[in-house]
Amino acid sequence: MRELDRHITTPRYLEIADVLQTEIVNGKYKLNERLPSEAQLCNRFRENRYTIRQALDILLYKGIMRSHQGKGHYLCEKPLNLQYTITPEMRFSKVIAMLGCTPSAKLLQQEKLVPPEAVVKGLKLEPGEEAFRLEILRYANSIPLTWNVTWLPVKYFPELLDHTYSLDSLYTMLDGVYDVQLYRIWSTFQAIYPTAVEAGHLKVPSNINLLHIESVMRDGDMRLVEYTSAKYRGDLCRVSIQFEQV
Repeated sequence: MRELDRHITTPRYLEIADVLQTEIVNGKYKLNERLPSEAQLCNRFRENRYTIRQALDILLYKGIMRSHQGKGHYLCEKPLNLQYTITPEMRFSKVIAMLGCTPSAKLLQQEKLVPPEAVVKGLKLEPGEEAFRLEILRYANSIPLTWNVTWLPVKYFPELLDHTYSLDSLYTMLDGVYDVQLYRIWSTFQAIYPTAVEAGHLKVPSNINLLHIESVMRDGDMRLVEYTSAKYRGDLCRVSIQFEQV
């Protein structure tokens, strides 16, 4: 059992919550197995029920466990646990299929407009130059996994919106219609909380972290052709980066 450090000033209930969360992550408790009762935890940590309930409330809020009145606490089952790998040539549909899941996508919105400054700089667009904005919800086994906002310069993809009526895979469409293959040149990573709209589409509570990945892609002619803001569900997948071998 991990010992508690009584020389630090962390509130007792947070310290207990950290111990329990570490044990859960390390596999001490199994799915569908009842977790220790409040009375057992009181005895183990030599604390009162109020402190133990505060600790359990932290884990409930994080979505790590669920409570059944009169039955106790149980671990929350994750519908997916994906190891998602990013490479220079990564395609969402290909990666998800390689993980043994069925990829799909839903186009939520599309429009043509002058993009915000971050996109203009990322794609090195001229002032006032327009781009297509696609808002796409991507799924693995029909479970929403990532919210994408993708920008594509109009000059490279004329009449793009005529080809998005059936968008199972954006990159497959770009390859088939425009003979364009995309390659990642940079990405940034940040943990964020979802907006109300994003949480609704991704079917997560507002307190679940998303992994926000912004990327710029080039084509075979070294043109900057895509700027994407992708927000992945942090409760369902881990993201790793694969570097090119020398």
